[in-house]
Amino acid sequence: MSKPQLFMATLFAVLITPALQAQERGAALVEEKVCFGCHQMAAVSIGPPWQAIAARHAPRKDVMLDVLASRIMHGGGGNWGLVPMVPNQRVNEEEAKILAAWVLAQAPQAGQ
Repeated sequence: MSKPQLFMATLFAVLITPALQAQERGAALVEEKVCFGCHQMAAVSIGPPWQAIAARHAPRKDVMLDVLASRIMHGGGGNWGLVPMVPNQRVNEEEAKILAAWVLAQAPQAGQ
């Protein structure tokens, strides 16, 4: 491997590894914090599907990260119909931000 190729491979690993770890941590928290009790990936359940949430907020991910984290911790209503989101008392602020980032990364891919 040439020096430029090695540099690019190293740079890719440094930049991608934290993002992959965050997604893995988010997926683990979804299970651990019982988020599947109200949400599914693509199907409507008690709450909206994660893909719909991600698609709705894709243009403003940077702003919505903190908004969604707050809604995860404190609940909210009126955004997806009559059923309010109840606070998830199992989640602290750091975990809520990880979960919000995970949700915002779930936008459906082309063809889904």
